[in-house]
Amino acid sequence: MLKRLLNTTSLKANIIANFGGNAWSALINLIFVPVYLKYIGAEGYGLIGIFASLQIVLSLLDSGLSTTLNKELARLNVLPAMEQKMRNLVKTLGSIYWIIALFAGLIAIFLSPLLAKFWVHPQHLSIQTITYSFILLSISIVFQFPIGFYTGGILGLQRQVMLNVLQVVFATLKSAGAVLILLFVSKSVLAFFSWTVAITVLQAFTYKYVLWFYLPPAHVKGIFDKHELKGISRFAAGITGISLTAILLTQIDKIILSKILSLDQFGYYTISCSLGMMIYQVISPLAQSYFPKFSGLASLNLKKELAHLYHQACQSISILVFPVTFTMIFFSRELIFIWTKSHITAENTWLITAIYAYGTGMNGLMAIPAILTLSYGWTKLGFYQNIAFLIILIPLTIFLALTYGAVGGALSWAIINTLYFFITPHFIHRRLLKGELAAWYWEDSLKPIFMCLIIIGAAKYFFGSTVYSNLKELFLIGGIAMTCVICVFLLTGDFNKNIMNIIKKTRS
Repeated sequence: MLKRLLNTTSLKANIIANFGGNAWSALINLIFVPVYLKYIGAEGYGLIGIFASLQIVLSLLDSGLSTTLNKELARLNVLPAMEQKMRNLVKTLGSIYWIIALFAGLIAIFLSPLLAKFWVHPQHLSIQTITYSFILLSISIVFQFPIGFYTGGILGLQRQVMLNVLQVVFATLKSAGAVLILLFVSKSVLAFFSWTVAITVLQAFTYKYVLWFYLPPAHVKGIFDKHELKGISRFAAGITGISLTAILLTQIDKIILSKILSLDQFGYYTISCSLGMMIYQVISPLAQSYFPKFSGLASLNLKKELAHLYHQACQSISILVFPVTFTMIFFSRELIFIWTKSHITAENTWLITAIYAYGTGMNGLMAIPAILTLSYGWTKLGFYQNIAFLIILIPLTIFLALTYGAVGGALSWAIINTLYFFITPHFIHRRLLKGELAAWYWEDSLKPIFMCLIIIGAAKYFFGSTVYSNLKELFLIGGIAMTCVICVFLLTGDFNKNIMNIIKKTRS
């Protein structure tokens, strides 16, 4: 039974597994971030935030190979006699990926002393400690990149149950182990980062073994074949362009604010962004599950089936994302206080979190249309769209950050994603799913938004008068969010159609 479950490729099983894995990762963060703040302080957590931004920028060097591998394995897996081609593809791209990872790690090591000396503004940590911390995290980059690559391959093979089992194991080892290190070995930032490096190395080689294990058997071992690069080079180049511009869109606020704010204030901003980005814990499981399915249907040119699956995916996003988003918007102060038990942290983060959550929620609605374009190999739209948004975002972020500080960074994120929601869908549906735009806006997006706004806004008006919350209010807030989920589920178009079909069958 367990073996069959780990080997399943069912869409429902993959969605459930992805939600389970992401829920566990979110729970781990909720539990252990306050502990990290206690032992390594806001400055230590600020280092994590700065390095996370640096790591994302350096991930540009992967040339979109992980997304390319995901798409290609999903496409080849539905076509006959492609076993050898799949193994050659993994061997070829994997070899290139390890070289890129080493190069990225060396860049990060080189930048470490410069960042420590000229970029951050520490009040308690020494420059030497910050430098050594960055060097340790630079080493982890070398192994973090391949983890992303092998994850893309496992996703493309739709072995997402096994992938999430591994993610749960390593997330627990990394977080719980770090706490044990801080409690019983050393309370230093360097001890924390050393443990992170050790677990990252183990995780990289485990993922590599699992991907090769699940690849279909072939008569010859996978070999490096430069001809494999010809068929994917255009898509990989497009993904690289999208990645470059998307990373600038998501990180420009952190780059600017890390220079403007003190390190402890930037630590609070990092916490707020982390909370706002937790909405992706709801988005990612669905996007990861549907992308291989979309790629398979697109390769077989099954338009009708793809349109149905597309609306199902979009409505699933709305059912789950906007109850979470509006709960974080209206109850961010209460939730942060319950989480951290700190009035100071709540006051420094609640407004930023609320604004950032709105921007992430709007961005989340575009996740399914975005993977639809990638399923067809259409990368130009994403690249040119991001260029246009960057022209707006960079001066906007500078102006708002200088005027409003940390809140300005969150405002720029919210504004650009509002534009994203109202502009880009017109181009996507006009080319790929003609006649589906109105249904996407009303049935899949706006109706759920209005429902969530009414329910959670009214709940805040009647029940949210206290400044800080206790545990009882946590259950009240959770109940409000669940009520919203149920109401949006009942409101969706596909659900109503199914109910009407059942009623007609009953009458007949």
